[in-house]
This record gives sequence, structure tokens and C-alpha cells, in this order.
Amino acid sequence: MNRRKLCSLSVAFLLGTAAAEYHRILLWCVLIFYGLVWTYSVKTAYKKAAAVLFGAVVFAAAAFGGVYNSYYQKAFRNTYESVLEDGEKCLIQGEIYQKEINDKTNLYYLKNCSMQYHQKNYFCNQILASLNEGEYAIGEILCIQGNIHTFALPTNEGGYHEREYYQSLGIGFKVAGKRIVGVSGKKSVFQEGLYQIRENMKESYRKSMSESDAGVLMAMVLGDKSFMNPERKKLYQNAGISHFYSISGLHISMIGMALYHFIRKRGAGCFISGGIVSAVIYWYGMMTGFGISVRRAAGMFLLLLYAKSRGRSYDRITALTLTAAVLALENPMLLHNSGYLLSFGAVLGVLLAEWIIEHQEIKSNGKEAFLVSFCVQLTTIPVMCCFFYEISVYAVFINLLVVPCVGILLGAGMIGGAAGCFLPFVGKILLFPCSLILLMFDIMCRSFLKLPCALLITGKMSFYGIFCWYVLISFVLLAGRQKEKLPFLPLCLPFVCLVFMAETPALELDILDIGQGDAIYLSAGDGTSVFIDGGSSSMKKAGTYTILPFLKSRGVRKIDYWFVSHCDADHINGLCEVLEADYKVQNLVVSRYMPKDEAWESLKNTAKAKKVPILVMDKGDAVKSGRGGWSIKCLSTGKGCDAADRNANSLALLFESSKLCGFFAGDIGEEQEKELLRAWNLPKVDVYKASHHGSDYSNCSELLKIISPKITVISCSMKNSYGHPGREAVSRICETGSRIYETRYLGQIKITGEPLEAEGLLMLK
Repeated sequence: MNRRKLCSLSVAFLLGTAAAEYHRILLWCVLIFYGLVWTYSVKTAYKKAAAVLFGAVVFAAAAFGGVYNSYYQKAFRNTYESVLEDGEKCLIQGEIYQKEINDKTNLYYLKNCSMQYHQKNYFCNQILASLNEGEYAIGEILCIQGNIHTFALPTNEGGYHEREYYQSLGIGFKVAGKRIVGVSGKKSVFQEGLYQIRENMKESYRKSMSESDAGVLMAMVLGDKSFMNPERKKLYQNAGISHFYSISGLHISMIGMALYHFIRKRGAGCFISGGIVSAVIYWYGMMTGFGISVRRAAGMFLLLLYAKSRGRSYDRITALTLTAAVLALENPMLLHNSGYLLSFGAVLGVLLAEWIIEHQEIKSNGKEAFLVSFCVQLTTIPVMCCFFYEISVYAVFINLLVVPCVGILLGAGMIGGAAGCFLPFVGKILLFPCSLILLMFDIMCRSFLKLPCALLITGKMSFYGIFCWYVLISFVLLAGRQKEKLPFLPLCLPFVCLVFMAETPALELDILDIGQGDAIYLSAGDGTSVFIDGGSSSMKKAGTYTILPFLKSRGVRKIDYWFVSHCDADHINGLCEVLEADYKVQNLVVSRYMPKDEAWESLKNTAKAKKVPILVMDKGDAVKSGRGGWSIKCLSTGKGCDAADRNANSLALLFESSKLCGFFAGDIGEEQEKELLRAWNLPKVDVYKASHHGSDYSNCSELLKIISPKITVISCSMKNSYGHPGREAVSRICETGSRIYETRYLGQIKITGEPLEAEGLLMLK
């Protein structure tokens, strides 16, 4: 610690920030323990009481600085966030520091912002303003009258936390501009010039390459990922190589070191060379939007130049921790950003690999490359599990093939993009190798992803799981430090633990907030996973962005039985997306009375293409636990309804176990409910999923009195043209004494049995 005092104090600041941000007692304990180790090292080195006291004070100041900075910035955000309401009018003012202009809308990123709201003035963080017309220059100060749009909280487990993401970028809220009240300030000619260079290079890529390839080069060279093909982006993410198109240390070192050595060879001193290169790196960062990985790489590179100019040695561990602390000082919410954590985690993995290579005296280039790739995965997997809930099993090997080509791709991409701005034909020639390399990447990724168990769903790793992961790595390294050879197999222990990390869940029922639709997950308590329906008419890509993230965040690697009540889009379009994504569904279960229409034929063909067996249930058929702990019975009779009526022929199900009883009947109407009463002696139930989203034409009094539900859940969107839920239906449900939960207000509803409890995800926010 005494050899790296600045590093140790940076770690103290980061620990203080993390303890304040994550609110974990364990982090406070780690901070205290680290402080004791620091104090002991100072005592051992200096052996003077005054030095020990001074060291303890300095450490406490660094740690307290992290805590104070976090709480101060949180309090500042709260001064205006606590009063904001969606759709309300406001007047804002801010200076443009970045902009994105396209055919649909103009986005302006504003800094030094203030707001007039409800006749009160507020200073606030950066604001994202959207305007439908007019183009303004970077550096100008806009005064905009518009409507507030606050960033959303996730309403389902595994969902996208929009507010947290934008806060980590320093952006407080969004404003849809209605009118420009005034424009002041001067245009930044230099920054506008950089913006135009960026736009010209984008156009160069578009003209010289396919749209998909151009999107990758725009992300890799210019930091603009908005043109990335979603399917290709998903392919790279699944393969574990999405890092290659993010601007990082490779970009900065290639540009910076090449320019530095060029200037030095022309006779310039270290100070002048470093100053020029620093300016160029800053301008490049400004042009690419100063993303998190760019700031990390630029910060470390500037420290390298500083060390060279002073004739001092460069310590990468100190540079890494100091840069991390400086960025966290600017915005503590970065500790919630996956890009920040992955960027610093990857460099930490490289440093770990270098330490092992030096300790083991490894001289084989192949072994070194493998160890670097392995250690990067080792240090970043917990972050992947926390944000993406799955990992690429073969990422280590794919990266061995990809990384050596990245430098060529980047160099050719930069030169070709720049040349294409002046000579389009030359740009096409220079960028052709980039297209070949990207084609090779695609082939490799698809080939590896076809191998068995290519993707491992891990679920969202708990905080204590993350802590144990890094403690286990540290323990293995410390234990092997005294040996001549560090055993490789113990380093694989965290990976082995990861495979068996998913626990058998307890009995739980989850009604997801899927807008106007139905999506119900049931963990039967014995390891069996059940899903009922899965679709939405108000939410785009419900399967991709809601159902799959929920299942993966839970660590659910397969669905044993997926029941389909009927084939309306708001009940199956998400299911179709899940099947298309090759998520494992063991059995698809439908009613014998399912109308054999076009929607059913499409679903059936998709299931067959994915080799998913289809089970058909008739009246009285049941799916039961092998140990007899639960059953799901088909109540549908097919009587008294038109054979082509999807809603009327919905599959009605009764789930029964020793701890929970639930009734689910899709979109059946009042007549079908009465038919069920005539056909069955229905029991009282714990949970009733209101039929047809709480329609007045369903949920009849006769049925409700018999089943007398303790909890009723209504799944519908905040705004829908059907008027769901109906007032009369809600009134009838209330008469039974049932507690009513609505997904539109509470988000995902989680229900557990014994004791019977229900809570909405938004109740916990």
C-alpha cells in the first residue's frame, strides 16, 4: 500500500462512493477493514504515531469524500426530480454540448441547465431536449418551452432501468420542445467543425459499405451506436465480443502513441509532444461524444503522457484507480452503469493476466493471449450477470480469434472513412477489408453459438454472490502467490460455481406488467416452471424486452409448460418472439377447442420449426407434479360458444397446490363463466386473474361468489381503448372482499403462498 498511496486512497474514495450508492452494510465493513489494513501498513512503514494518525486522517478524508459526494449529488437531483410530473409544462435553458440530428427529430444535450417549473426556478443536471424542427449549433444557449418526460422505472424484474441509465450519464430528464423562446450564446466553431467531420465520416461509411457494416464502423470509430443492426448487435453480445466496437484504450493508444512517436522523431521534446497528443486525444473524445470507455482510456493515457514528460515510471494500477475515482467524483451514479463497470473491469482483468504471466514467467504468445482473454472474462462476468443475466461460454476462445483483427479493422476503418469523405472510390477500396473482417466475425460467432450450451443463463447475480466471486479469486491468487507455479484450475472455481448458481425457486406466481395483454409466470416450487400466455397489444417487442429479460433475470433456463389460452395477439405475440429467440420451451399446451384459424396455424408452425411439442388438453385433463404436489386442470368444456370465437374458447385453468390455488381463464365471457359453474364444483381460490383484463362482460357475480378470491389481479395498460378494467366488474370483485392489484399502477405483481402475500414491483421503489 505504501508503494501505491494514491492508488490506495483512490480505492478508499471508490469504496466510500459504493457504500453510499448501494446501501450495503457489507461495503461499509469492507471499507473499515481496508482502513485498518491501510493504517497497519503506515504503522509498519513509518513506526511513528504522528505518521499513523496523519495516514488515518487522510484515508478517512478520502472515504468520507466518496460518501459525501454521493449523498450531495443525490440531494441535488432530488430537489427537482421530486416535483417533476410527466406531461407538465416547463421552461428550460441550457447550453448545447452534443446533438443528434435525424429525419424524425433533433436531439440536443444541454448542460449548465436551469428550469422554471410551477413558477419556481431550479438548477438541474443535464437535460435531453427533442425538437421537431430547426437546427442549432453546439455552444448556443437555448431557452425552450415544452413538456416534461421523466425517465421510467422498470415495472418488471429484469426490465430496463431507464432512469438509472440516464442518471449515470448525468442527464436528469427529457423535454419535448414545443417552442423556442430564445437563442443566445455563441456557436462553438471548433466543436461544430468536429461534429461536421463526424457526420461526413458517417456518410462516407454509408456510401462505401452495406448498412449493417457501416453501423459497426460508426460505433467503433465514431462512438455512434444508433445505426447498429439490432440482430448483429445481439449476435456480438451473445458471442461475448460486443466490446470490440466500443471506443476504448485500443483506439486511444493507437492514435496517441502513433502521433506521439511521430512528433518525437521530428525532434520535439516530451513536454511538447505530450501536449500536442493530449489535445488531439481530447478533440477525438469530443468528436465521439466522450463516452465512458473513452474517458477511461483518455484519462489513463494522459497520465501515461504525464509520467513520460516528468521522466517517471507509469503505474497502470494507480492510473486505473485514479481515473475511476475522478469519474466517480464527477458522477457517482456511474457505479450503476454497465459500461463503466465493464470498461474498468476489463482493464483490471488485463492487469491480473500480466501479473500472473510475470509471476509464472510465461513466454508463449499463445498462452499469454489465452490468459488475458480468460482473466478479462473472470473479472467482468459478475457485471454481465447483473446487467444481461447470461454469459457466452465460449467467449474466451472467440476473443482469441477476434482481438488480433481489431487493430486492423480499426486502422482501416479510420483511414477508409476519412478518405471516403474526399474520394469515395478510394474509401470503398480501403473499407473493403473491413467488410471481410466483419463477415469473418459473423461466421465465427454463429459457428460458436451453434455449439452445445453456447449461452448460459445465470440470472441476476446477487450482491453477496458478486462479493464472494471476487473474494474467491483473491483467495486463490493469494494462496498461490507463495508457490512457484500458480495452479490454473483453482481460478476456474468461480465458473464452476456459476453453473450451479441457480437455486430451486419456491412457489411463486408473477403476473407481469405487459401493458394491454397477459403474461403469467408460475414457479411450482419443485423446480417446474410454468408460463400462461405472453403477449401485448400496447407494448412493442413484449417477448424480447419484457418476458425474456424477466425469465433470464430469474435464472429460468427453460419453461416446462407454456399454456396458451387463445391466439389473440395480446396473448401470444410475446410467446412467438420467445420461440424465435430459441429460448427452451419443453411443451406448448393448448385447448382442444382452440379455433383453428390463421393465428393458430402460425403459432403451430413456429412451434414445430423450433421442435417444441404441442400438448392438447380436453375437459378434465391435468398436468400434475410427479410427486403429486400440484396440478393444473383444464376446466374448458367447449359448450355454448361459437367454434370460431377465440375469447369464448379460451383455455380455463385451475392451479391447485397445498399452498396456493389460482384460477386463470384468459378472455372468456359471462356465458362461459356460468357454463364452468354448471360443469364443475369450483373451490374457493387464493388468486384470481381477472378474465378479459377486467371487462364488464366477464367476471360475473355468480362465479366470483363461488370462487371468492382473496387476491384479484387485473392485467391491463394505463391507457386502452377498451375501457379495461370496467367499473362494474371492479365493483363486483370488491363485493367479494378480494384485494385488487392492477399491473398498470403497480407493475409486476408477485404472489407467494403460506402466508399469502402480494406486492407490486413499483410498491418497492
